[in-house]
Amino acid sequence: MKTLFLLIILTQNGAGDINVSFVNTETLAQCQQKSLMVEGVFQGSNIPVIESRCIKSDLQFSAFAHASISSKIQNFYLIFFDEETVQVSVMPDWRTCVSQQNQGVKQGSVYCASSVQSPV
Repeated sequence: MKTLFLLIILTQNGAGDINVSFVNTETLAQCQQKSLMVEGVFQGSNIPVIESRCIKSDLQFSAFAHASISSKIQNFYLIFFDEETVQVSVMPDWRTCVSQQNQGVKQGSVYCASSVQSPV
């Protein structure tokens, strides 16, 4: 399997919920360029960007699409960021994700995030 670069962007909606978007790219330069573009779109729409990171990863996700209603969001991820790494874990539901997030981590940031995107 070819190693790609994955852009992970966490944003916060008006209700305070954390959403995650994934963009697969072939090179680090493409990932960084996409990051600037996508962050600009979110910021231009007054959507706060919580974290944004390009990582080398074998993970691939379905194409991004806006959810017309929140009930269309079916995917939940526990995402851990530290200074050097990012870990993405698929969670079966929101309750399990929040429970895992609340277990705490001493160094780094842990987020429970929802997404319309699914692993492929």
